[in-house]
Amino acid sequence: MVNNRNKDDQNKQPGREGLSRRAFLRAGGMVIVASGAGGILVACGDEASSVTNPSPGANIVPVADAGSPAAGSTQAAGLTRAAAITAAATTKAAIDPGMGGGPTPTPTPVVASAATALEAAGRFLKLWEDSRFDDMYGMLSISAKATIAQEKFTSRYKAITDEATLTKVTTTLPTSLSVSGGAPTSLEVPFHADFKTVRAGDFSQDNKVRLHFEDGQWKVEWSPAAIFKELTDSTYLVHMYLSSSTRGSIFAANKFPLTATDIQYEVYVVPGQIENEQQLLLTLSQTLQMDQNKIKDLYKDGQPDWRMPIKKLPSSTPESVINGLRDLAGVGVDEQGIRSYPQHQSASHTVGYINKVSADDLKTLAAKGYTEDDIIGRTGVEAWAEGTLAGGFGGKLTVISPDGQTKSTLAEKKVTPSSHMLLSLNMDLQKRVEGILGDNVGSIVVMDVTNGAVLALANFPTYDPNLFVTGITQEQFNSLNNDPRKPFQNRAVNAQLPTGSTFKVITASAALERGGFNMQSTFTCTGRWTGLGEAFAKSCWLKTGHGKISLFEGIVQSCDVVFYELGKKLDEIDPNILPDMAKAYGLGVPSGMQGLYDSPGQVPSPKWKSETLNQPWVRGDAVNLAIGQGYFLASPMQLALVYAAIANGGQVHVPRLAEQAIDPQTNGISRAFPVQTRTVPVGANNLAQIRQALTNVTQVSQGTARASFIGSRVVVAGKTGTAESGQEAPHAWFACFAPANKPRYVVVAVVEHGGEGSAAAAPLARKVTDILPY
Repeated sequence: MVNNRNKDDQNKQPGREGLSRRAFLRAGGMVIVASGAGGILVACGDEASSVTNPSPGANIVPVADAGSPAAGSTQAAGLTRAAAITAAATTKAAIDPGMGGGPTPTPTPVVASAATALEAAGRFLKLWEDSRFDDMYGMLSISAKATIAQEKFTSRYKAITDEATLTKVTTTLPTSLSVSGGAPTSLEVPFHADFKTVRAGDFSQDNKVRLHFEDGQWKVEWSPAAIFKELTDSTYLVHMYLSSSTRGSIFAANKFPLTATDIQYEVYVVPGQIENEQQLLLTLSQTLQMDQNKIKDLYKDGQPDWRMPIKKLPSSTPESVINGLRDLAGVGVDEQGIRSYPQHQSASHTVGYINKVSADDLKTLAAKGYTEDDIIGRTGVEAWAEGTLAGGFGGKLTVISPDGQTKSTLAEKKVTPSSHMLLSLNMDLQKRVEGILGDNVGSIVVMDVTNGAVLALANFPTYDPNLFVTGITQEQFNSLNNDPRKPFQNRAVNAQLPTGSTFKVITASAALERGGFNMQSTFTCTGRWTGLGEAFAKSCWLKTGHGKISLFEGIVQSCDVVFYELGKKLDEIDPNILPDMAKAYGLGVPSGMQGLYDSPGQVPSPKWKSETLNQPWVRGDAVNLAIGQGYFLASPMQLALVYAAIANGGQVHVPRLAEQAIDPQTNGISRAFPVQTRTVPVGANNLAQIRQALTNVTQVSQGTARASFIGSRVVVAGKTGTAESGQEAPHAWFACFAPANKPRYVVVAVVEHGGEGSAAAAPLARKVTDILPY
């Protein structure tokens, strides 16, 4: 059995008993070089060793005793703890001639005066501003150096910089000093210091630097009070009490919970409290289903009073099991609150997941206030809304006595409250659409054409985000990560694929607006097209040809020859007409989606090809683009924007998954995400004719999707697409809106390598349109 101290009491009374691993090392005078899952690499003097976790507790920094630590980083330099130690050593080698192997120059003697003292104080403080702690030490007096070694001096400044989350120190000196009598030998120079910290905000104080004239130079009579004037006692410590908000929840429409707070149990061993190791190992092995040697490896290097984590157990673990573990001498069980995802695999790509901040993360996130103990959203809404869900970090920077009593507060910043996120996602619809998609590798998007609200984003394959919270095994991760079907990819917004004939509505828009064509313009399709010469002959999907056919019927029957000809003619007028129309519909750039980070896709153009491939644009590029092939790529969400714009009369909406941020205290709206639109450069009459052609696709016998929509609940307007994929089976697409005469919803379905759009994707879209509420 282990006596667990109250966590709040630990924060109030930091000492070496029950400290976190990092804090214990700091209190013990060790320099932290690097940390990871296996332990912390520390250095004491010139030696390094590997140690493992002590018990958790306060994170404190000694500032006076000879064992003061090095943080391993200066926040001002934006370095990790380990990187800063390397950087500090490198910097010293670069600026200290004594480290280069050559002789150290003899300083030029100066006259003892107020002016030279002021200049010396300025140099010392400038070195502090620049984090050149080794050079600061070089300015210390003989008596000051006798009290502290250079390594300890440097590590002290680094540790306090790290603990205080200092990003900048700015000092100001008076313009002159008044000195009575003859040449001074000792002076106190006043200065003003402004400090910027990540966690406690900004603060300032007036202080003094004491100087002594010796050997023809002004030297600094240093004490810890030169850092913060409150460090008047040699035993005082600097400590930052960290604070943060409870992470906000994520809800679907009607406040359907997509996240929840659950508990898990962490089983740990305290080596010094083990009474019968053989019995302990046997019991833990049987209860935790772990090898005894593996268990012992996890605690054998711990100090007697350190808590050495062994395994996490889910909240479903029977109480009798937990109590049995707690009754075992040397074993303890902590109850921890964790994020959970009650919908498991449903909408998992949309919701995303969180996990702990890593050492690599801290290279950029430390400047934002994150520590190794924090969590961060990795994907989905969890990542996109990180600032809203996490709130802003706070902290209280204090000077404390060794027994944890606060002696003074240097600065304090309150946390910025977190908020809940309310999404437009309809979870009943989401689950039904996921069921319709089934095990087809691909995605389905459902969006409101009137305002851009995202109602469903179905993907397959998927994964359970709870794995990343409770602890995913390497085998589980490898299985998911190496799956060629890419279960981690949010296909609905991040898959970038050629869209085939679904692009033809954009080509038609450009032809009607800029090419001098109308819906009655006629073409001849023999099944083979040689508009670029016999060497570049292309085929229509209907090998026997469509004969004489209008642009209107070219959309209905998806005649490739019509669009080859349009691509060629538009390129002859201006090679940018077709690329510019695609961009006007929102393709080729991220949509600015509210709620998720989406991919930009790719719209080829003369400029793009020259800059990206260093190749000239040729007419064949325009012909390929006209049928949604070649270098063109888009996501299902982007295609939904195109068809929504055609449906609603030309408004391209920014997709809106995030509806509102909700204040947890008041349930009021702390932030709204407004409808944002832009207008495509296509006339109302031309859009109306395109809508009618798309309606005929599902309603007349020659329509390519007629077979899939016989007996449908509502009249649907849409377009099939079969896109070459680079493999034998093409990507199958269907994009549509319903009802055709008064559009409310847009639905886009894609089955990767699924074959023909009319056979693989259109039936899925039909099933979705049949279940939508009208």
